[in-house]
Amino acid sequence: MDFLALLRRDHADLQHELTKLLDPRATLAILRAALDGVRLGLTAHVEAEDIVLGRFESVPGLQGLVAQARAAHLLQEGVLSSLVSCRPRTSAWLDRAYHLRELVHRHSKDEEAGLIVALRRNPAEYSRLAGAFATARLCQLAMLQPSAPIYAPHLAAAG
Repeated sequence: MDFLALLRRDHADLQHELTKLLDPRATLAILRAALDGVRLGLTAHVEAEDIVLGRFESVPGLQGLVAQARAAHLLQEGVLSSLVSCRPRTSAWLDRAYHLRELVHRHSKDEEAGLIVALRRNPAEYSRLAGAFATARLCQLAMLQPSAPIYAPHLAAAG
């Protein structure tokens, strides 16, 4: 498996789940599951990429690209955090879901055009990235827990 293929798969999975969040026909159960998919997928992806690419953050020609990817991930996590706190289907929910989907799309394109091209200049290093990324991602997923099948503000309102 190729590192780029793994990144593309993660980005496509995130796009798919984010699109579900924007579907006006989606049930509350589908929205909860999709939001959990985004939360778990983004968290595992970000952490695994950070682990794998961390050793390149001081390499000339890569340090700026790695920093750019990290900054994009931090922004995505911030938007996800604000999305999770919104009531589903409100204008704020939709705005944040659209924004997060656009951020993931832009990040994917930027990574492919910059970081991946630069990493491929060292084929020996690049060839090890897929295995390291897959392993780190699996470890991160193993540490994460799915969300409770309730919307937290509803719980607070019921108490």
